[in-house]
Amino acid sequence: MRPIVPLAALLLLGCAGGGGNGAGAGCASYEVGFQRLIGGSLESARATLARMPGIQSVRVGGPNTPMTRDYRPDRATVIAEGDTVRSITCG
Repeated sequence: MRPIVPLAALLLLGCAGGGGNGAGAGCASYEVGFQRLIGGSLESARATLARMPGIQSVRVGGPNTPMTRDYRPDRATVIAEGDTVRSITCG
């Protein structure tokens, strides 16, 4: 019975990690560069975010737009007023 416990622990540790190869980094790996998109056009920001491999989904809303609060590491959320980007966050 003892060998099963270490094996189970190893399996759980393997599931808990992000893979270690950067593949699971998603949106967060690009977050530092979002600042240069703030103040720019919404269309340009959407196109730039769509080209980033870790980002699978881009959602757009206004400052008072209701949105779900679920966290998705592969999603970028753009808050815009008119055609001007005000903020970009991950999740």
